[in-house]
Amino acid sequence: MKGEQKWSMVSQIFAGYLLVIATTGFARLAYGVLMPYIQSDLKINYTQAGLLATIISLGFLIISPISGILAIKFGMKKVIMAGAIIVTSCFFLLLITKSFYVYMLIMFFCGAGSALAFTPLMSLLVVQFPKKKGLVLGVLLSGVGSGMLLSGLMTTYLIKYFQLLEWRAIWLIFAGISLMVSLLAWFVLKEPVSIENTKGNANHSITNVYKNWKIIRIGLIYFLIGVGYLIPILFQTSYMLDSGINDKVAGTLFSISGLFTIIGGPVWGLVSDKVGRKLSILVGLTFCILAGIIPITDHHLVGFAASAILFGFSIGGLMVLIQAMAAERTLPYFVPAVLGFVTIFYAIGQLVGPLLTGVIIEKLGGIGYAYKFATLIFIGALCIVCFVNEREKVESAQLKS
Repeated sequence: MKGEQKWSMVSQIFAGYLLVIATTGFARLAYGVLMPYIQSDLKINYTQAGLLATIISLGFLIISPISGILAIKFGMKKVIMAGAIIVTSCFFLLLITKSFYVYMLIMFFCGAGSALAFTPLMSLLVVQFPKKKGLVLGVLLSGVGSGMLLSGLMTTYLIKYFQLLEWRAIWLIFAGISLMVSLLAWFVLKEPVSIENTKGNANHSITNVYKNWKIIRIGLIYFLIGVGYLIPILFQTSYMLDSGINDKVAGTLFSISGLFTIIGGPVWGLVSDKVGRKLSILVGLTFCILAGIIPITDHHLVGFAASAILFGFSIGGLMVLIQAMAAERTLPYFVPAVLGFVTIFYAIGQLVGPLLTGVIIEKLGGIGYAYKFATLIFIGALCIVCFVNEREKVESAQLKS
């Protein structure tokens, strides 16, 4: 790779990484660490708090499949930038909103903007750098954990400096960062020139991709991971506060979990290249199961710390592994369609998970039940993975047109 091409790859992947921090880490996952403050300010219960998280996922779910169509019609970069602008605008609106119902509406558009930016961004970079597929996915998805880390640190240590706005100042900071990152992405990202050459081939047998049971099964696994994924992120801080742990310590652990999510993506990617995707996913899900059990049996700081580290490290890798597994079960020019397809399953899981969890907490009493629910979900995912055959990627590569 020539120096100019290498610089183009590094700069675009870095811009994409920053964009994921803003449009996914901040827009969809920072709500978990801010939730106790939002509950107190808006005077809402856990069911309503879970509903807000569900609304974010609903916006993501509805727009995810549409984002691919829009990207084909108008260009990937334009769709990505539209998503970034929507997310940035939502941050500014959340700063001033005090109505629960208006909050719901803004959260929906926040999820929608995230979908417009995220899926086309992955496709844009994967299409441009097909030989660096693992690196692209690993770096981009590490932006999710980076967003968690930064949101936890900012919420914990910066609120005290904004006596007038208090916790709402975090939304203002998110808006400023998102605006700057969006401007950088506009100048750095490039529309793939090769996509037009492969579009005809992709359309030729696209229905075969969506009917492929091997890919649908991966989608089901991704669905279950989506259901369980947000539970520790959304309820970890509240669980720790209810257990008598200091809010600063809880916020710090949230950030540590985000740090391990950043590390997890690249590490699991490298490991899976050596031992295979299936074994890596099985081990990752086992870690998630342990992470769900530990705080239920041990309400002390050590237990929560172990859980946060295991969850962060494992979840960060599972997203990379599932998408890599899906991409390996189709021809290269089908990859954007496949990733968009399995992401729908994941988004539905994220839609269902927080709402069910909020109801479970309200009806059964105690956030510990949320962790029990997450544990059962990850056990279900592990059982399905056991039926996956690593040789399927060879068979599914022979898709008939």
